[in-house]
This record gives sequence, structure tokens and C-alpha cells, in this order.
Amino acid sequence: MSILTRYFSKSDLDEIKSAVGEAESKTAAEIVPFFAESSHHYKEWAWLGAFLMGGVTGVTFYTAQKFYGLVWSGESFFAVLSVWIGALLGLSITALFPKIRINLVSRAAKQYFVDLRAKEAFLDEEVFRTKNRTGILIYISLFEHFVRVLPDKEIARIVPKSEWNEAVKLIVEGMKSNKKKEGIVSSILFCGQLLKKYNIQIEKDDKNEISNEIRDGGKLM
Repeated sequence: MSILTRYFSKSDLDEIKSAVGEAESKTAAEIVPFFAESSHHYKEWAWLGAFLMGGVTGVTFYTAQKFYGLVWSGESFFAVLSVWIGALLGLSITALFPKIRINLVSRAAKQYFVDLRAKEAFLDEEVFRTKNRTGILIYISLFEHFVRVLPDKEIARIVPKSEWNEAVKLIVEGMKSNKKKEGIVSSILFCGQLLKKYNIQIEKDDKNEISNEIRDGGKLM
């Protein structure tokens, strides 16, 4: 099952695609919505889970000895064993359950991988392949709730970077309020109005240079 059909109904996808067509009818730009379930697998952070759980079990063992007077023969062996058991348990849990693992990842690390994957998507989808370099990638990373808007160089030259903040905000708020489709549609239509505001007008011989199909970035977790 693709991530698009997992997160959106057919009517949702049709509305998003229709919004792309409507926004593009007002401007020379080509808007490319790209969905990724996540921008990285974050499997490296399973080792942090192992470290933290090992520490917890080690401290628990020490506390039981120190404050409750529990005494075993071979205490050192059991102390080391408790740390190893905790570490293996932490590694297993965080490796098997992505939703737990991602909570160990810093915001800066998530932003790094989202930025990297968005740039890769821009190139993979050939958003630069327009006559006047007027493509726009709207990159949506569902698991992280992060969004990036990457305009090609001609649009970036005309539209200030800060103007895209509202497009990002509409999608993020939609995801947080469980209204993903509404937020995405509003964001795409906003992009159309923004480009019209900056006079990036549709040309008489305008062609649909990039398909309006929604891109499925697949599953990484």
C-alpha cells in the first residue's frame, strides 16, 4: 500500500490534485506536491535507546542494593547483567517501534534530514525542468510534521523566502489538527495567490510542463 492511500482517501487526493490545477491556472509556476512518510529511518537512534535503558536498569539495580538492602552473591556480575539486559531491551524496543524511536531524535537532526530529503526530491522529480525555472516543490514529511517549500531559482529571485512561511504553516496546522487534506489544499491555493501577487503571470503559450500528479516518496521507517 502506498503512503498516499494510507493517509488519504481517493477524494482527498483528487481535491489536492484539483487545487494544483487551480493554482497553476493563475500563474506560470508548476507546483509539485511531494509526500514522504518520513525523511529518514532514524535507526541510529536505537543505540541511544539501548544506552538509556541500560542506564535505567543499572541505576535500578544499584538503588535496590543501596536503599533496600538487597544482597546477592556475585553482585558485580548481576550489576553488569542488568545493564546488558536493559540495553538489549532498549535496543529492541526502539528498533521495532519507530514512534518511540523518533522521540529520541532532536529537532535539529530531524530538520537536517528533512532538508536533505527535500533537496533530493527536488532533483529526483526534476522540478527544475521548466522553460523559465518556475517550478515549486511542496515537500511534506508526515512523520516529522515538517514541510519545506522549495521554489526554483526564478521564483526564489522574485518572492522573498519569508513569504512561504504561511504555506508551511497551513499544512503543519492541518496535520496537527487531523485536517491534513484541508491544510494542503489551502496551502497550494495560497501559493497560487502568492505567485499572482508577485506578478508571475501565466503566459499565452503556457503548457503544463510538469504533471499535476501527487508524488509518493515511499516508506523509510
